[in-house]
Amino acid sequence: MTADRSRLIPLLGVLIGLALLLYATLFAHRDVLGVDIMEARNLITAREMIETGHWFLPTLHGEPRLAKPPLPTWLTAAAMLTGNEGQDTDLSVNRIPSALAGLLLAVSLFGLTRHWTRSTAAAAWATAFLATSYMFVLMARRNSWDIYCHAFMLAALWGVAVIVDSPVPRRKLTAGTGLLLGLSGLSKGPVSFYALLLPFAVSILSTGGWKGVRAHGKELGLALGIGIALSSVWFAAAWLAMPHDFSRMVATEQAAWLVEHTKPFWFYLQFPLMTGIWVLLACAALWPGHARPLIDPLLPYWRPVMWSLGCVLLLMIVPEKKDRYLLPVLVPLCQLMGVYVTGLLRDTHKGGRLGRVLVHANAALFGLVCLAVPMALIWLRPRFPALDGLELAAVTLAAVLAAALLYRLCRSQHLTALFMAEFSILGMCGLALPALVQPAAGDMSMPLAEIRSFTADGPVFSDRSLKFQDAWVIGKKPLEPDECSSIELPDKIYFVSRRDNPALPDMLQGYEPMERLAVSDFSGQNMYFVTLKRHNTE
Repeated sequence: MTADRSRLIPLLGVLIGLALLLYATLFAHRDVLGVDIMEARNLITAREMIETGHWFLPTLHGEPRLAKPPLPTWLTAAAMLTGNEGQDTDLSVNRIPSALAGLLLAVSLFGLTRHWTRSTAAAAWATAFLATSYMFVLMARRNSWDIYCHAFMLAALWGVAVIVDSPVPRRKLTAGTGLLLGLSGLSKGPVSFYALLLPFAVSILSTGGWKGVRAHGKELGLALGIGIALSSVWFAAAWLAMPHDFSRMVATEQAAWLVEHTKPFWFYLQFPLMTGIWVLLACAALWPGHARPLIDPLLPYWRPVMWSLGCVLLLMIVPEKKDRYLLPVLVPLCQLMGVYVTGLLRDTHKGGRLGRVLVHANAALFGLVCLAVPMALIWLRPRFPALDGLELAAVTLAAVLAAALLYRLCRSQHLTALFMAEFSILGMCGLALPALVQPAAGDMSMPLAEIRSFTADGPVFSDRSLKFQDAWVIGKKPLEPDECSSIELPDKIYFVSRRDNPALPDMLQGYEPMERLAVSDFSGQNMYFVTLKRHNTE
């Protein structure tokens, strides 16, 4: 009884620490980050679902939106209905589903790593690295499709690993795994099957998993069949309901993969940078001569390495390349880093001088970042009017103390405490900094409801200077000047531009400006709103 309790208390401490860290990186202040183009598409589509009732075949600005499966949009619309009476004006509500998807991804990584290594410490370190990696935090805090498909897929892969290693059939788990595969497909089609499942299969087959795969071949085949069938339901229905729109969408998407956002194949060699501040440890864990002796006692070294590099290689093949497509690579890479640090902490001598140098270099990088935070806030202070001198002094003092603590732990060689301090610093930054500086929600200098009320009672025109996500900010699709001839204009309309000192298009010269409104974002760029009234010709 005493031995069980002695094991339970550290486990509870680890779980509580991870929960706090995940809260800080996923849930706290989730309305601060600005909306990008992908999230804007999701939010507009979710709003139109609620307004029109077109849930199965969604629309974007009234046009069929068939390029992405609707599961993430269904979840977003459900959050709006539950938390904000069907309105999309509260980003903290809109982003609940993506935060929960990020949580599922983190829990699945913990479970998979714990299953393979039988080490709670390795699972905890891997999850902590994921929770504080740049790309993971960015994607989980913005409500687009990627976080959903990879979260459901990783949960399914955890099920696959348990099935493969099980001495007995696991029928219920097989059905659950198939369901999760289907949910991944309903989130972003075959993307995660290609970028996460395929390299996972290659890595597990080539590192001792062939026997288990062969023994459970029927179960794995059934799970895959369920997943593909469930993934195909919506696509088949959309094709039958709108064959011409669906065929046009497929052609457009295929062309985009080949000609849009194309980069050279080595563009994805930057993948260690997606871990953010952990880039040095990521590179160290990928160095076989140094890391393999530390990792092999817990996990076959080449399993997460081949999984990571397989993800990168498959992504390289596709001409269209974007930073956010590297999200699935973080899963095996953070697993590799977690097991590497576990082995390093168990036997620092095996890590050698290089291991100690890398840990100290990472701590030095941490210290420099800590000291850079108050300097950055001083430079950006005009954009944070709520930040007063006392708060800035408190941030500076906390940064100096954090850097001093890291230095002290490095000198004393308390490496476990050093890593725990680094994760604590990141968690405190996520919790405290937004509360102190109070940045405008959604990266806008004015509440969204106030912006939308300004243009509520008339059509909005633009001069082609707006970003796509500005349509979500405005609450309606801005019309372009050449659309004036196709509609009957009322006496009162609105004009919006991102150009400084914007000039009215020729089509709107019959109107005179009245009220004005300027809204800025964190980058300092402005969006100008002007109320226009028709000239009195009497």
